[in-house]
Amino acid sequence: MVSLSFNSKTVLTLKPETGSPQLNHAIEFCNNWLNGKQAFSFHTSGSTGTPKHILLQRTQLEASAMATIDALRLTANEKIYVCLNTQLIAGTMMLVRGMMLGCEIFVDEPTSDPLNHISANHDFTFASFVPMQFHALLTSSENEMEKLNRFQHILIGGAAINAALEKKIGELKCNVFHTYGMTETVSHIALRKIGIETFYTALEGVQLKTDERGCLCICSASTNSEWIVTNDLVDLFAPNKFKLLGRADEVINSGGIKIFPSKVEEALHESMQDLDVNDYFVGAEEDEKLGQKLICVIRGNPFTAKQEEKIKETLMRKLSRFEIPSQYYFVDFFELTPSGKTDKYATINLLKN
Repeated sequence: MVSLSFNSKTVLTLKPETGSPQLNHAIEFCNNWLNGKQAFSFHTSGSTGTPKHILLQRTQLEASAMATIDALRLTANEKIYVCLNTQLIAGTMMLVRGMMLGCEIFVDEPTSDPLNHISANHDFTFASFVPMQFHALLTSSENEMEKLNRFQHILIGGAAINAALEKKIGELKCNVFHTYGMTETVSHIALRKIGIETFYTALEGVQLKTDERGCLCICSASTNSEWIVTNDLVDLFAPNKFKLLGRADEVINSGGIKIFPSKVEEALHESMQDLDVNDYFVGAEEDEKLGQKLICVIRGNPFTAKQEEKIKETLMRKLSRFEIPSQYYFVDFFELTPSGKTDKYATINLLKN
């Protein structure tokens, strides 16, 4: 373990082995930041295609960090645990928040077992995870649950949270927030308290509107006061509050009927509770008659004919017949984007082979 003091306040402790990309980047970024560097290079996540290069100004990172600090009422007494990739915006912003607060920052490797190197009676107060990491923590042992409960604030972002994971998170005693944002907005611009809220509340200073498709548009100091147009369909029911409906580029048109995968996935969770299935998604494959055919891809063992019929019967009570998957596929793993999110398109493409 390596501890570095960057100024009179900030202490950066690094767990990775010397020479690891995580350690090297964390040290390089902190040095550049504290030496006054004004622009930083990032790549978008690649959720909907090839990752793109983007240049963000220091003022944008500062604005984003301060919005989170104010929203969570963070102080210089925080002890921040970073187990996200610091080469991506979410991990980088944990470093920025720590340096702006002047508090201790502990950097660990971004693994699927993110709390392995910290003790059961740790004194960390603030951390951020991706859903895949959190799922692993909540299904591993009571010891990991106890570690999580010692944090005061936890952020989860980078991907959707299914109903099964949301229910388990709701059992935690600490404050856990699902974040909404992207590289272009310099991390999150809105938070949703898991287990309490079904909608996101924008951070102070963030302006929201929708375009002609019903997709969210965002403007704030972190976007350099420029409007960012997303592909996320939302119900914007107040100037600063919205509920996600799904992605415009993921809406499935099956025989002229528009289907929202998120709605089907929510119904599937209730239908598969007794089957111990947590990793799945709804997508589409080409169909000569319908144009697109609704399918469900599941990571795990195949259902029996009886189980599949029971799921279908349950879904018929919750959905229209057009919203019920016509085919279930079972795989050993999901393809991932460079930032670790499930790559639905790549996974479905593998099914063709």
